[in-house]
Amino acid sequence: MKNKLLLIIIILLFNIGIALSEIQNCNKFDKLSKKYLKCQKENLLYKSEESGLTDGIKNFKSSKTLSEFLKKNNN
Repeated sequence: MKNKLLLIIIILLFNIGIALSEIQNCNKFDKLSKKYLKCQKENLLYKSEESGLTDGIKNFKSSKTLSEFLKKNNN
């Protein structure tokens, strides 16, 4: 019984963490601080994952020729 309860709590914590990974407001930090740059980086990563840009880059890196890359993108 304790193991099931512990498992449920862990799953809920992971789901909450995933839900919080949205675009953040970085204006609350000083523009020359590390926290501002980290916030901007996280927003950029979220936007690139949302748009599918990271998949295109992976396809580009794994292809040997331009024609192979274009075939992968069309599929």
